[in-house]
Amino acid sequence: MALRCGVIGCGQIAQAHAAAFRYLADDGLARLVAVADPDEAALERIARIAGTVERRYADGRELIDDPDVDAVVVVAPTRLHRDLILAVSAAEKPLFTEKPLAPNYAKVLEIVAAVERAGIPAQVGFQSRFHPIIRFLHETVHERRYGAPMGYTIRDDQFWPTGAVVDGHTSWRSQASEAGGGALLEHSIHSCDIACWLFGPVRRVHALTRRMFGYDVEDTAALTIEHESGVVGTLLTIFNGVQDREERRIELFFETGAIEATTDFLVDAPEDSLLVKGERGPAERIDCPELLRASFIRDGVDPDRKFHVYQYLAHRAFAQSLANGVAPSPGVADALEAHRLVEAAYRSVASGVPCAVADL
Repeated sequence: MALRCGVIGCGQIAQAHAAAFRYLADDGLARLVAVADPDEAALERIARIAGTVERRYADGRELIDDPDVDAVVVVAPTRLHRDLILAVSAAEKPLFTEKPLAPNYAKVLEIVAAVERAGIPAQVGFQSRFHPIIRFLHETVHERRYGAPMGYTIRDDQFWPTGAVVDGHTSWRSQASEAGGGALLEHSIHSCDIACWLFGPVRRVHALTRRMFGYDVEDTAALTIEHESGVVGTLLTIFNGVQDREERRIELFFETGAIEATTDFLVDAPEDSLLVKGERGPAERIDCPELLRASFIRDGVDPDRKFHVYQYLAHRAFAQSLANGVAPSPGVADALEAHRLVEAAYRSVASGVPCAVADL
């Protein structure tokens, strides 16, 4: 029987989640049976994308209490996550929640404790882990193909997802009271998760931020990161006014090799590229469409299916984990590692000196 899911929050990013459920219904893995949002037009839009949705609620708590909803997907604005996730935990239902977990670190800790105490299966929406290029990097690091990793650089840049910069966007991400943070927390927590996934927990962070656009959250952040493994790296994240561009560049350096990777959030994006340089000889440019196809086949995904964003693979993994009785991944413990990195960065900005994660 397909997993019956309910989505709370029908804003812009919910459209990607709704499209994922349309494909999952075709797979027989999961169906979107309920949606919740106070905006009736938003409810209608998400229901239309997903196909037939049986029930619609103005209040997310009613969806959580619906006995015909097996698992809950939280896609509401960040400030609402804490109360909704605590309610899902109390209802003892499986949870899929968007990142970040909360606008501040204290609430993150409260959420993680509640989920772990309830013992519910929970997955966090770090869909970059399902990108074939990011998976290639993870395999390369953990198989020690070029010896031990030495250092890395990550650069994120994205248009400001706020209505004053991009028409049609909601503006809560440019408000500290709603989002808690800007480019680092709202966008590059994905890159923080990637860094921790590749190189392990963080020991210390030194960071600087700027607010060029005049909002009360940062649009620029630069971090120097030291991992417990000894690997050191840098992260530069930018929210700007350059539309039609959303990229992540990662450079990894090993004892006997180096990798340059560029990714976008779209599947088979034209920006995707992967260049690998071994100890000697010319660099090898990896065929990214073929890498993507091979990755899909390995995971049992139809390589000819035309989906556009990686939320489909994340939700597919969630549904399969529940069907197989195994813990979904990435979970709240993974999210906590990324949040520790972010919080150490913000405390470093406030103090002007590096912040040790052990001091959080």
